[in-house]
Amino acid sequence: MTLIQALSRGPRHHFFGYYGIAPCDRAMRYHLALETDFHDRLPSATDKAAVGLIDIPAGEFLPYAHTSAFNFQQGTMFHWIDVGQGEEFTFNDWESDRLVARAVHPDTRAVRTLGAAIEAVSPVEPIALGLHYARMSRCRPVVGYADPRPPRDPVSYPEDDGLFLVDLESGESYLVLSIADVIRALPAEETLAGPAYFNHVEFSTDGRRLLFFCRIQKPGGGFYSSLWTVNPDGSGLACQIDYQHKVSHFAWRDGRRLLISTDVLGRGMQFVEFTDGAGDFRPFGEGVLPGDGHATFSPDRRWIACDTRPEEPDRLSELLLYDVARGTKVSLGRFHQPEPFSGDIRCDLHPRWSADGSAVSFDSVHEGSRQIYMADVFDVVA
Repeated sequence: MTLIQALSRGPRHHFFGYYGIAPCDRAMRYHLALETDFHDRLPSATDKAAVGLIDIPAGEFLPYAHTSAFNFQQGTMFHWIDVGQGEEFTFNDWESDRLVARAVHPDTRAVRTLGAAIEAVSPVEPIALGLHYARMSRCRPVVGYADPRPPRDPVSYPEDDGLFLVDLESGESYLVLSIADVIRALPAEETLAGPAYFNHVEFSTDGRRLLFFCRIQKPGGGFYSSLWTVNPDGSGLACQIDYQHKVSHFAWRDGRRLLISTDVLGRGMQFVEFTDGAGDFRPFGEGVLPGDGHATFSPDRRWIACDTRPEEPDRLSELLLYDVARGTKVSLGRFHQPEPFSGDIRCDLHPRWSADGSAVSFDSVHEGSRQIYMADVFDVVA
């Protein structure tokens, strides 16, 4: 039986937020976490979360800073980086009326400011890609950061907003691809429905390409989605799945192949694999993986960790591992996700692998508060 331990404990709530990002340092001493005294509503512009590290051996949360740039679905988009100044962790923050990222050295507590809020970090270069989370808060609040500035209607297709490249050494940032660029690349009836925004950015394993969603807000709620790939400098833009289909959770298998949950095959939502630019969609994990879930490859690409949506009547979410070569799964457990934790305040398990592939951490509310847990999977994947 897989050993699952609680890394954090109440009465305060602790969470990492998203999936597919290594949450622990290389030594497996610390796990990144946010701490709040509430988790039953969307954060407001005046709410702050403590930013810190869970000392895994000691079972203690160590606060380092506070931020109001967070949500419960994606946290503050934590990352571990090492750009020649030792291992640091990043979190997003507001600086006056603009969004930035902070890079913190866990030992010295030295803090550097980076010029844009970070979404994804390159696996091979000292660069990251950033998004404007305040725009997302107006289009889809569950993944945005509450904006302290006076409310205003967003420009539908801005020329000055989109993907921002962040130099992790100098801290400088600049726009590499605008939302207007993407709308021009694929004029479609769906784009007339409402304002567009980018979401869900991830680098390929070799850092040469990245994927992202362009989403169009519908007037009555919801959104149209399209899936794109592009080079980190904004060149080589290509639409992989257009607005006529649904796209959901994703992962790069290698430098060219992608995994995504979509209805592109016309059979409802299911995981498919395809090659960047080829349109060669084929089922993946059919009959074993759920139709949708937060799927993420292990560091050696041999396994996938995934979760499921809460299933009625008991609202149990399953955490599972999928053996890519054998096409089989190992269930790590099922976790109760009680009401009212659905919709914008849901607590998806959001699995993420440790950098060495020996453990999978996840968030859950099954014990009454939002906490971080870790499954030791060494004996399963060895």
